[in-house]
Amino acid sequence: MDQAYCDALRFAHEYEKKGEKHYREAAEAATDRFARKALVFLADEEVEHIRKIDQFNQHLLGGGEFDLESECALSLSDRVDTFLDESRHAGHIGKERDMTDIDAYDLAMKSEKEGYEMYASVEKSSMDDRLKQFFGFLAQEEQGHYKLLAASKKYLEDQSYYFEEGGGWLFS
Repeated sequence: MDQAYCDALRFAHEYEKKGEKHYREAAEAATDRFARKALVFLADEEVEHIRKIDQFNQHLLGGGEFDLESECALSLSDRVDTFLDESRHAGHIGKERDMTDIDAYDLAMKSEKEGYEMYASVEKSSMDDRLKQFFGFLAQEEQGHYKLLAASKKYLEDQSYYFEEGGGWLFS
């Protein structure tokens, strides 16, 4: 395997590890219950990415199986929908908002965008179909995380969004 792709996998691992740490710290500081739950959800997503990166790397080095089709199946939207439904029903949609929650979301959105760009770049430049598929998967995951953060931020800024555009209105 090309050294550039080894470096990309190493960077991806470190990037996801930093993302997890950031989300956990931001969750601890968040004042809104929904923001806290969303940030913990994203931290857990990063842990799953780290697991997949490590397993994929071992597979490429000849040290184990890695089923690209099942491991890279895009089910993020289902996981996000489940998270939002559970948050709604558990009453985690809070009323208190703090600008530090918004600031944490801005920083997280920037990070997810950077991750997407990096993964998409590796996907485009790869000649190996396995690397192309794997980094394409990671790029899609980062894009999905960005969308969740953008929708969550919009909710924190204006809760009427949740009812008008976000699908939370009970009588629609």
